[in-house]
Amino acid sequence: MTAASRAGAPAHATAGFTLVEMLVVLAIMALVAAIAAPGLVSNYRTRNLETLAGEITMRLRLSRTSAIAAARPRQVLVDLGTRTFRFGEQNTLTLPDDVKMTVTTGQETVIADRQTVLTFLPDGSASGMDISLLQKGRTARIAVNWLTGLSTWRALP
Repeated sequence: MTAASRAGAPAHATAGFTLVEMLVVLAIMALVAAIAAPGLVSNYRTRNLETLAGEITMRLRLSRTSAIAAARPRQVLVDLGTRTFRFGEQNTLTLPDDVKMTVTTGQETVIADRQTVLTFLPDGSASGMDISLLQKGRTARIAVNWLTGLSTWRALP
């Protein structure tokens, strides 16, 4: 494959790009990156809250399944003071600093000033709880049905 040359100019003199052409292409790429970056960052933050809500829901479902399989109650400690979920002895999930948590549950499940216990029973039922997570204006709600023990989450507008 040979490059077509101008009249009288050698082929190697016209091959390639000029410095001006390269700078124009780099400027266009920088402009596109500057426009796209804020959208990518906000999409990452949105997914971060959704990922967190999904992780908590998955661990709650695993606790329920464990209670049914072992035929023994399983407890999940929710600590508003330290912003942690304790699923068993060593399985702890800590919320990021920019996530705010609100818990709605029955008075009988509160064990300390800022701690509450969610109990999954061997028949699949639970003590019930609603958890709201707020991050940068976005909200996710996790609900644990007291009758079925099933955990679900959804993003709120």
